[in-house]
Amino acid sequence: MMTVRDRIRAFLLRPAMIFYPVWLAVTALVWAAVRLAGDGAEWGYLCLAALPVYALRPGSPLHRATMERVTALKGAVIAAVCAAVVTACLVPMGELPIWNGQQPAHRNQYELMAEAFLDGRLDFAYGDEDELLKLDNPYDPVERQVKGVKFHWDHAYYNGRYYMYFGVAPVLLVFLPYRVLTGRSLATYRATQLFSALAIIGIFVLFAYLVRRFFKNLPVSVFLLLSTAFSVMSVWYAVAEPALYCTAISSAVALEIWSLIFFVLAVWGRGSENRRIALAFLGALLGALTFACRPSVGLANILVLPMLAVFLKERKFSAKLLGKLCLAALPYALVAAGLMTYNYVRFDDPFEFGQAYQLTAADQSGYNLSVSGKELLRIIALTADTFFHIAPLKAKFPYITGGGVAYNGIFFNFPILLLGLFALSPAARKKARREKLLPLMIGFAVTVLVISAVDILWTPFLLERYHMDVYFLMGIGCFLALGLWICTREGEEKYAAASAASIFSLLTLFSAYLFYVSFAYYYYPEKLAALALALGLG
Repeated sequence: MMTVRDRIRAFLLRPAMIFYPVWLAVTALVWAAVRLAGDGAEWGYLCLAALPVYALRPGSPLHRATMERVTALKGAVIAAVCAAVVTACLVPMGELPIWNGQQPAHRNQYELMAEAFLDGRLDFAYGDEDELLKLDNPYDPVERQVKGVKFHWDHAYYNGRYYMYFGVAPVLLVFLPYRVLTGRSLATYRATQLFSALAIIGIFVLFAYLVRRFFKNLPVSVFLLLSTAFSVMSVWYAVAEPALYCTAISSAVALEIWSLIFFVLAVWGRGSENRRIALAFLGALLGALTFACRPSVGLANILVLPMLAVFLKERKFSAKLLGKLCLAALPYALVAAGLMTYNYVRFDDPFEFGQAYQLTAADQSGYNLSVSGKELLRIIALTADTFFHIAPLKAKFPYITGGGVAYNGIFFNFPILLLGLFALSPAARKKARREKLLPLMIGFAVTVLVISAVDILWTPFLLERYHMDVYFLMGIGCFLALGLWICTREGEEKYAAASAASIFSLLTLFSAYLFYVSFAYYYYPEKLAALALALGLG
């Protein structure tokens, strides 16, 4: 006999026969009415949004096909969706003249650094380096403004020389080889396109392996939507501002994603121990190079520790295994030695990347890693802002404020991440323990908090682009949580969970689009006005 709880669940989880057809009919009628009236386009778009919601309802046939057996057709669809996401994210990067290289001297430090290396220099020979020597404190933005001294924005300045404080790895990996092979400089945004593409492909590859290994009964629709949503979430800011800042961040994100792929294969993959050590070596190499792109993202290598614990738990420790592990970790030592030498030659300090010598909107020369009580309170307060801040909406399209500020806290920017937190049911946690995924998931949470704290410690104010340091990590962690949740459900409950994950994925894509429009057209308001008019929202 059905209990009251069972009856309520059946009512909520079986709406397709009554509610969704009615919803579809009402949607079509309201859409037609608002368009014929020539007004109220916002309501028309809202009604139109009901169509994919209907298509992804719990009873939808889209949730029936699973990833248990990936046929040639499924593989082709996955590859096509991945290619479409890459294209959709890369093409807009070349649309805005302020970032696409049409202003040759704008955000071109990576290009100039490649030229400096070819000239045997580590600094930029601008010819006006002595201007800042006239100041008592060249790092004080107020003194620079009052005295009207010419300087180069967002450079590191030390001992009368200009340096690049952005990570050197993109220069060595992309800009310098391109310059040597072609004889031409690579426009900075092109490198961001490359790294963003690698990040997106990496997310699809990583998720595909995780599904094959742990979540074989995950619906194909959910896999595609989550992969698309978390890919776009991870790189959307780079789409809006592709040069310089996001070249550093996107390169770090791409290398770290592929580092995680190799480490996951080393720990949970098949094959001999030597093969796994070789995979771990590649993971360590890419993870170490992340520090040479953006050190804060490099802190994601903390995730190696829980994965190492899982790896060692399945093996008997010995001197031979220790030697293999040291070999796998060798890239960390080699890259660290190279970076420390590079830093020492420039700043007389092996641990200084140039952060303290920035010429930017605040004097950062006095910043350090020591944390006082006051600084600790600041970190706690801004951490809460990072995740839970709610920014006011505007009355006009695109309804949010652009220009680089943090729009909202991370959980309000992309509510799917909150869904991931609530998805950790007892059954999901039990499966996570059984599959030895729980240490990794805890590692994701700890790593995100550590990176956020370091970002706060080293900056006078938060910017939206700093969220890129953790978006991809939170997306991967959320994918694990949602995969565990959906695959531990049965019958209608499973399809209801799949429907929720799918709809939140669509919401993630919509949010990312609004953020991109708001930020990209901050510099070109006339284009924003034209877009709003074309959409009937002007």
